[in-house]
Amino acid sequence: MLGLVGIVAGLEILVRWNEPLFASATHRALATVAMFDRHARVDFLLFGTSRTQDGVSPYLISRSLQQFGTTLGEFCGYNAAFTSSSIDALEALADRFVARPELRWVVFELSDPQIVNLATSWNSPPQKGGSVEADLASLTCRIQLVKHREAFVSDNIARLPALLVFGPSLAGEVRGIDQVSTWLGRRERTAEDFDAPIWKPRVIGPYARQMSLEPEMNAIANRLVAISSKYSSRGIRVSSASPPLSREWSLARERDELQPLFTEVARRSGCEVWDFASLDLPNGFSGIRRI
Repeated sequence: MLGLVGIVAGLEILVRWNEPLFASATHRALATVAMFDRHARVDFLLFGTSRTQDGVSPYLISRSLQQFGTTLGEFCGYNAAFTSSSIDALEALADRFVARPELRWVVFELSDPQIVNLATSWNSPPQKGGSVEADLASLTCRIQLVKHREAFVSDNIARLPALLVFGPSLAGEVRGIDQVSTWLGRRERTAEDFDAPIWKPRVIGPYARQMSLEPEMNAIANRLVAISSKYSSRGIRVSSASPPLSREWSLARERDELQPLFTEVARRSGCEVWDFASLDLPNGFSGIRRI
């Protein structure tokens, strides 16, 4: 019995000392921001759904830039994409990212799921005062272990090692094995037999011809432009990219319905859109359809 009490007391102290991290563990978006905050320096950021989270490596981008002899110097990146990302999340979290003075470049994913995903709230509904239940909840939540109990359930507990231990060394990795490998200094290798020419995107520039949008898409375009302007107004370069799709996804909205939206985002924001969705890629990349 005393041993159990000691374990509980130890956990209570651990939670109290790291309360912001335990609070962040309850939502994938907040966990992403919390790991970002633990980095002393981030030069470029990637935003998007799991297509970007699973498919883009900041480390490989940084290494490639160095190999091309860029004058940018050391370029440290972070993948701030997360599953079920939404426009609402990009709007809500923008102020948490733009305050970093060293940030030089951000790339936003433009895709069907990024546009249509609904927001997932990370705030608990307020308790109504004046009831026994509310008073009891207020009393027990003074115990940090109780207040942040959701951090110890389901997928949330899997985020704790990244937040408490691995955070400063990670560039957005979410799988446990990737986190441990990065922490140990084992970096992802460049793909072998990579056919670079077929991956050159169609670039939509700010001087593209104006496109007509339906009211709903027009509102989405304005929201995306407003998010971009939060960064560009601080001198941060902004680009957007539609993820690549294999031939089996020939009817994807990114290849037809969303093309006018991509053009208007580029034109109104004054920033390039890299259209990878229009590429004719072989099958075998269907995994990037995960959102």
